[in-house]
Order: sequence, then C-alpha cells, then structure tokens
Amino acid sequence: MKATPVDEVNWGIYVWQMPDGSIVRDEDDNTLNIPSVRGDISQIKKLKKAAQELGLEEGHPLFFSGHRRITDEELEEQKARAQMGLVPDPLDMPAMMEYVRDMREMELG
Repeated sequence: MKATPVDEVNWGIYVWQMPDGSIVRDEDDNTLNIPSVRGDISQIKKLKKAAQELGLEEGHPLFFSGHRRITDEELEEQKARAQMGLVPDPLDMPAMMEYVRDMREMELG
C-alpha cells in the first residue's frame, strides 16, 4: 500500500523553490513566501515578481497547505507548546479538533 498525503484545507502559503529543490531563504532564515489559497494566480504572480526582483529567474512556486506566517515570538510559543505535549499552533484547527477528539476518547476509554 502507498500513503498519499491529503490536504486538509485550501489555504496556506506559496514559497519559491529553486530547480535543485531548495527553498529560497534570506540570511535570517526567513522564507520567501506569500499567503494564499491554492491556485490564486494573483498571489503567485506577486511571489514570482518578488523572486525576479531578487535576481531569481529560475524556480517555481510551491504550495504548502495549512501553513501560515508566524512571528519569532509565535515560533517560540509553538516550541514551548510542543514540549508540553500540546498542539504547537493553536490556530491549526484540524490538529486541535483531533487533539480534542483524542482527549475525549482517553476520558471515555
């Protein structure tokens, strides 16, 4: 049997991927990205323009379903939540719903 990933939501971010598979990042490890829904041509054009302004003529947009931009503070908070065994991102609704379901099953089980 083969596992096939299933996108849970139609929103996320597009990042710029180079032909070698790497994702474009700056010196602070920030990813070149744009929030979008899957297939939003206007957002894809904006990302392509930003890549070209950086001198990147090669590459293509790559969509990550359910991902969103976060601040450095949110990242630290998510790391702390993960260490406590919680869903790292409190805005990740599919994961939160699964967490609540699992907790209920444990209580009933």
